[in-house]
Amino acid sequence: MSVSNRSEERVAMNVPVMLPDGSLGTTRDISASGIYFETDSLPLVSPLAFTVEFRNDTGAGMALRCRGQVLRVERNNGRVGIAARILESRLEPRRPPVEIAKLVITDGFADSF
Repeated sequence: MSVSNRSEERVAMNVPVMLPDGSLGTTRDISASGIYFETDSLPLVSPLAFTVEFRNDTGAGMALRCRGQVLRVERNNGRVGIAARILESRLEPRRPPVEIAKLVITDGFADSF
């Protein structure tokens, strides 16, 4: 029987993780003090900055911006698994992407020919 040193309950979930270099990952589980996620790239710095995105159907939701200490790196089927202790976190509203409309300005003169 194994004894766990974890002080918070882990929640298994599959949500997007963004790294500062634009790389994307996916969580496997998260708790108040730690996270495990998989990505295609190997982060080379610790503490590591990352954002966990909780979205609804419209793309809105919450973004958990974190700084974490990398505890373990695992290679698994061509992906990189990162276990990290969350050192700091900030929860912010995440708004859906804004579509930018193209504005065309004309003086009317060119349109008269």
